[in-house]
Amino acid sequence: MADGAVGTRAVEMEAPLDRSPRDEHRVEPIKPAERFQMMDTLRGFALLGILGPNIVAFSWPQAAAVDPGEMGGGQWNEIGYAVVSIFFLGKMMALFSMLFGAGLVVFDKKTAAATVRAAEICCTQCAYPFFGLASPGQRFTCPECGVEQVVTSSGTSSLSTGAGLWYRRMAWLLVFGIAHAILLWYGDILVWYAVTGMAALWWMRRIEPKIQIAIGAGLHLLSTALLLLFSLFGVWAAENGQVGAEELMGADANETAAYLGGYVGIVSYRLSTVLFMWLLGAFFLPGVTGLMLIGAGLTRLGVITGERSPRFYRSLAVGGLLGGFGLTLLAYFGLRAASPAYGNFLWQSVSQFVGIPISLGYMGAIGLVVSSSAAGAVSRALANVGRMALTNYLLTSIVCTTMFYGYGFGLLGSIDYPGLWGVVLGVWVFNLIFSALWLRWFRYGPFEWAWRSLTYWRVEPMRRAA
Repeated sequence: MADGAVGTRAVEMEAPLDRSPRDEHRVEPIKPAERFQMMDTLRGFALLGILGPNIVAFSWPQAAAVDPGEMGGGQWNEIGYAVVSIFFLGKMMALFSMLFGAGLVVFDKKTAAATVRAAEICCTQCAYPFFGLASPGQRFTCPECGVEQVVTSSGTSSLSTGAGLWYRRMAWLLVFGIAHAILLWYGDILVWYAVTGMAALWWMRRIEPKIQIAIGAGLHLLSTALLLLFSLFGVWAAENGQVGAEELMGADANETAAYLGGYVGIVSYRLSTVLFMWLLGAFFLPGVTGLMLIGAGLTRLGVITGERSPRFYRSLAVGGLLGGFGLTLLAYFGLRAASPAYGNFLWQSVSQFVGIPISLGYMGAIGLVVSSSAAGAVSRALANVGRMALTNYLLTSIVCTTMFYGYGFGLLGSIDYPGLWGVVLGVWVFNLIFSALWLRWFRYGPFEWAWRSLTYWRVEPMRRAA
């Protein structure tokens, strides 16, 4: 770790598990003592923040995410929409995507290290250590006792380390994502992450970090250009009567009635929305891939892991936030002024790209929080949420859909701003308290435990050592 670095690995330790000699070099899930505090804190911050824009998608028909007038108008709804657009929309998803790329780097280092250790085999007769790259079926003669032998499974199989393990991990994430999108909420992001992780990410993990960042920025710019062109075509079609303005904004007269109905009817109605979201993946996937590559590059440069100096994070926070908010305000109000009817619609296409500097500014601010002893409690609380990001993401969908859909409390379309901020705050408090309590007794969140067990194809220990 660099001199003056602010990031530290989590200091809590677990009692060692009893393992047989053949398990010594197998790939293991990341242990608490091996985690980076800043990475977990940043992930928790992004997980909580992403509810800012998502809460409207949970609580109102889809058109409200584009036009606050769908919520009944009023000054508070306009202010709430502006706050979400400027401070949250795109910024938290960008952070979350960068952190997915950071996770790839950690995963790659772990599996690569395990493969190297697995090649350090010993003679089966005299236990003389034989160091070298070995693979099952390879013959060697022990220099100590002269016995010729054949290497059996040394742990280097692609199904147990490296690419095979990564693809199994992504395949199960895809299963989680499909189930989440169809059974709970159409706004799922896990499917895109899993597809991106399988399609390109693994094979670009070891490119020079600065080149990773440059390629990532280019891919994200390409995605933004495609989305903007697609949106401009939609505006042209609406202005020339090819499509209705309300239809362009996503308005559907049947949506409210469908989501206030029974569970089976909701799932049936949601299928068409989910399929449309997946078709849009052709426009979104390059941008998501780009953000992941930026995250991978920043991790290898020590930024996301907290290995840079406080001065670096201070500069990143100030520069990112000042420049980012200036660019965001210019784009947000500029589009609304240029096209009063469709400015909000066009803003959806560019909000993430112009918000990347703000995302980096948030990253710098979190680096300062992690380095501050006065903010230690804040960092630990956010890190707990980050360690259970998958569980908290899915639980948020369960809580919010139960609150707003017909099979729960049926509050869809009945709470606007500032009441929605109260809902967001309540869910944040739930995430923080639940995560802190759960991790007092368990190593992982329940969905993290399931994902790890399925990835490594063995039941991982759940409870913490006494």
